[in-house]
Amino acid sequence: QTLLGYPALRAGIAMAPRGLGSFIAMPIVGLIMTKFDPRKMLALGLFICALTLFQFSALDRSAGYWDFFWPQLEMGLSLGLVFVPLTTITMAGIPKETMGNATSLFNLVRNLGGSIGISAVQTMEVRLQQTNTNVLGAHVNPFSTGARNMMNMMEQMMASRSGDAVAAAHQARAMIFGLVQREAAMISYNTIFKSLGILFIALLPFILIMRRPSQKAPAVAAH
Repeated sequence: QTLLGYPALRAGIAMAPRGLGSFIAMPIVGLIMTKFDPRKMLALGLFICALTLFQFSALDRSAGYWDFFWPQLEMGLSLGLVFVPLTTITMAGIPKETMGNATSLFNLVRNLGGSIGISAVQTMEVRLQQTNTNVLGAHVNPFSTGARNMMNMMEQMMASRSGDAVAAAHQARAMIFGLVQREAAMISYNTIFKSLGILFIALLPFILIMRRPSQKAPAVAAH
């Protein structure tokens, strides 16, 4: 939203396919839960989610609505394949009289983990953007032909509007610095998406240590 200059409404529309995917997937997954091994469905959900994260890691600042639509829809479908089986596997074997306490604890741990994950990702984004800004900015110098040509072009454009050569030089430098910052932010987002995709792939082996719930165990409702 910030990097591409989306207003709140357009950002909401861009995010809507993910909610639509989850809305479609969760009821279907709940219906077919007893016919398939929930662990296999969970593995499929993690794999699809990892693929969508890798798709996001390949975007650039020229991405349009449809570049977001399909990965978002796929991610929404994958979340349906993740949360419903995960909750069912987690709650399998819990006595009915303690199910309320177990569900509360499960949601507490999930929300706490989500909050920690969001904080970690935001910290990574800020630090990566600072690092990328320094790396990219090091190439914007008088010895770079491309940077020098762009600076001259921007100075001429600003001077033609204001007629002040000194102010035009300051404005051109500010514009180039803003461009460097936006590109650094885009690279940071791509790096984070790729790292999260690798993390999802790394989670797949842990499914092997999960026990398959009893076929008689009903699917547990989850938020």
